[in-house]
Amino acid sequence: MSNKKYRFQIIKDLITDQEISNQDELLKKLIDLDISITQATLSRDLRELKVSKVPNASGQYIYRLTENPVATPTVTHNEQMTLVFSKNLGVIKTKPGYANRIGFEIDNTHFNTIIGTIAGDDTVLIVMKEESSREEVINELRRIIPNINK
Repeated sequence: MSNKKYRFQIIKDLITDQEISNQDELLKKLIDLDISITQATLSRDLRELKVSKVPNASGQYIYRLTENPVATPTVTHNEQMTLVFSKNLGVIKTKPGYANRIGFEIDNTHFNTIIGTIAGDDTVLIVMKEESSREEVINELRRIIPNINK
């Protein structure tokens, strides 16, 4: 196994088995395991692994793997996420802790109808292109959020 693959596996194991709330804490745990890594490399690794910070039971934000984050709230929990529009803005309401990852997925899917997003804990603000219709936005979003406004 290559160094990178090994390091990725250790990072995955650590954030799956423990509640780690910041990069310094994770970096110290990796160094304790004799894994030589810089803060910059750790930041890139977390981005590549699609690690997000989500709230735990006590409301503290911790690292978690979000390999298929959009499917989790819509398919596993079978919840409907709502989308409400106001002019060229849309607001998606979802379960606490999911909005940041959903915003990330929308931004990185590069929809033709959406300029970008801003995400909080349970709310995603969508900025639509002026020439886009609400129906077009909903149809594009359904590619990654099947239950939206059904």
